[in-house]
Amino acid sequence: MELETLKDVLYLASLFHDIGKFRQRGKLDEDLKKRIRKEFSYEIKSDPQRGIAHEYVGAYVYKNSKLPFKEEAPILISHHHEQLSNLKTEYDVLTKLLTISDRISASEREEQQTSSERKIKLMRSIISSVSLKGERKPPYYKPISRFSRFEGLMDKDQAEEYDHEEDYERLWKEFEELISQDDLLRSYEDKEKRYLFFERIYHLLKEYTSNIPSAYYYSEPNVSLFSHAISTAAIAISLFKQFEERLFEKSNDRFVFAERIFNSIESLIRSYSSLRSDQPLPNDEPVLGIIKGDVSGIQNFIYNVPNAHGLKKLRGRSFFIAYLAEVIARYIVEKEGLYIANILFCGGGHFYILVPARAFDRLSKYQKILDEKLFKAFSIDLSVLLVGKELTLYDILNFKVHEELSRKLEAEKNRKFSRILDSLFSRPIDLSGPVCPYCNRRMKQKGPDQELECEFCESFAHIGAELVKKRYMKLLKTSEIENPKSANEVFKMFGYMIEFTDNPDEFSYALNKDEFDPKKSMYFVKTANYISKELVEGMEKTTDLETMAERAKGVKRWGILRGDLDNLGKVFASITNVEENQKSSISMVSTLSSEIELFFGVELEKFVAKEFKNCNVVYSGGDDFMILGPWNELPMLSQGIAKHFADYSRNEELSISMAVAIAPSRKYPVYKLGVEAGEMLEKLAKSYMRNGLEKSALALFSGCVGWEEFADFLEKKKLLEKIVEDHDVTKNLIHTLKVFVERQKKKEPTKIWQLYYYVARLIERQTNNEAKKDIQSFFNDILVGRNRLYEKLDLLLEWVHNETRKVEIKGISN
Repeated sequence: MELETLKDVLYLASLFHDIGKFRQRGKLDEDLKKRIRKEFSYEIKSDPQRGIAHEYVGAYVYKNSKLPFKEEAPILISHHHEQLSNLKTEYDVLTKLLTISDRISASEREEQQTSSERKIKLMRSIISSVSLKGERKPPYYKPISRFSRFEGLMDKDQAEEYDHEEDYERLWKEFEELISQDDLLRSYEDKEKRYLFFERIYHLLKEYTSNIPSAYYYSEPNVSLFSHAISTAAIAISLFKQFEERLFEKSNDRFVFAERIFNSIESLIRSYSSLRSDQPLPNDEPVLGIIKGDVSGIQNFIYNVPNAHGLKKLRGRSFFIAYLAEVIARYIVEKEGLYIANILFCGGGHFYILVPARAFDRLSKYQKILDEKLFKAFSIDLSVLLVGKELTLYDILNFKVHEELSRKLEAEKNRKFSRILDSLFSRPIDLSGPVCPYCNRRMKQKGPDQELECEFCESFAHIGAELVKKRYMKLLKTSEIENPKSANEVFKMFGYMIEFTDNPDEFSYALNKDEFDPKKSMYFVKTANYISKELVEGMEKTTDLETMAERAKGVKRWGILRGDLDNLGKVFASITNVEENQKSSISMVSTLSSEIELFFGVELEKFVAKEFKNCNVVYSGGDDFMILGPWNELPMLSQGIAKHFADYSRNEELSISMAVAIAPSRKYPVYKLGVEAGEMLEKLAKSYMRNGLEKSALALFSGCVGWEEFADFLEKKKLLEKIVEDHDVTKNLIHTLKVFVERQKKKEPTKIWQLYYYVARLIERQTNNEAKKDIQSFFNDILVGRNRLYEKLDLLLEWVHNETRKVEIKGISN
């Protein structure tokens, strides 16, 4: 059998090696058990204590599916728990490689072999368990469901009452139907579609096995079956590529080289298991590696757009960045002969790829290729930087690479395009004709009376429009090109293209997550894409900025909300705090990544679409987001997102900092306000320190409110709003309070007695007793001691002032 075919067999067997655990947890009727016993009678008789073990169930499932290699892959699956020593066949080599990769992937704890009759546990959520303080958290569990249909965590009491068998059976039946389709095998047999077959298998496993545990241990399971499957496959394929041809060198009818390599790795695994070493052993040579890719210059690229079609271009550029990282990760994976499972994470403009150690000989070459291609597309405005680390077995078992790779990346940013400097200075520059001020390309006049237009910049508006108009997207392979004239042609430089369509098939991605059906499409797009719409003359149209501003209460303005997860690096580093002696395995890192991805890529968008229909999710994915909407809705939306994340994670140590920026005029450039919101996020919200707390805040107007302060802040705001609007108290109250706030800020004598006098006279003038009571209550609330005012009063006054302004004519507010 050819090496490429052997590699495909290994990959598929690795992905499905534990699928029997999924099947076992449903309802195994006696007829099915009988057929499995008959199929694997020899193996079961050889080890009767294991009975109908998951590897036999999994091999039977695979053999009766429509997946390729129905004879070969089950051999690996059914024997992956055996301790093979004399490797006499190619399948022995592949099985041993799978066995070792399985052990490395599951290194977070030793597995306890159990019978299928044992009571099934639910998977414990990692995001609810991590602690930046090193504390042990109460357990929360995931109900059995598809990845995109997650409905919230359960506490221990709920989990104990949960009837999981019915949900396992229902979920399994759906999955079984999908891997039993004839089209699946045909897509593998078609060489041009084979990459789509592997992609579909990956996403089917992701959708159906991300919320179920990989195994049961002496302690609670907290790694998903999906994360364990893909990390096992990534390790197996990387090891295969590391040694490749030599694995199948025979001596005296045995694969001696493979035996020697595998014995060495197993010896190291045993040593690390018994020694609890905090350093790699001297004989632990790098066999794998990790590559991190990072898109540099994102903010300037996304927001450097002209006003014309600005919102479409912003949406299009955000989408482009997400898929540029995806396409480049796939480009490297394909060149290395790896699979999509080797992309451990891709989101937020960066990616991680597990590779064989020998791939590092080509890292500089890949960087030069990226520099050449991206310079042609964007000059020096946008680049993708690659850094990496060779991994010993110790590094793989204790997967703490994020901080080291981040440091390397910072150093690499100072050497951008250094590999192609000589060729840059020798290239001719075309200075003839009008050029685009944003990308420096030649501009064209579409008609005699029309303005000049940049075809390249306008192509991002086209993507933004397609995201709204169409229902599905395809990411397809194509021939590589040299000189891109549009955004989509940048993807073609790396051998891929984006295609939008209204007609789904099993290889398309749903743009609307609610329309995703695994029977009709591959998956859903990486980024959130909710768009506020309105009916105009019976036609549904995207809400424009003017309409969005009109929907605002008070001042007719739109605004931008930006936010991201606080302390992301520390969150991943704290995996080791989940349980005593917890290792940070690749599987656990992958599981935590998927839980973060689910919130920012799915849950946040659902929340906005349901609760804040007037807002647009410009982008949301990875660990950050940007939302555009009527300005007055954004502070409440930010609180809603913070609460929703708290409910989702059940972890009070985790938080999202956010910033609201309000457009000073209706026609203010979207990109400028986006930059301002980003600056507020970094300089205010992320830097807000108080009472031993840091970050976890909302930047609003010119200040910050911590999430632990927001409920009290909002209560005061609502009371002042009631006084001004419901009781029709003079708005001079707001102006007067601003005077005292300014005195306090400038550290001038506040003369607080004047405020006492003013409030007393104001109360006297009221004829409504409730108004008198509310004014007195508000005054008591904003006094700290007898001489100081509530420190957030300026933000509160600005909010109420803007929200209670009634008239706006021709852009002038009164």
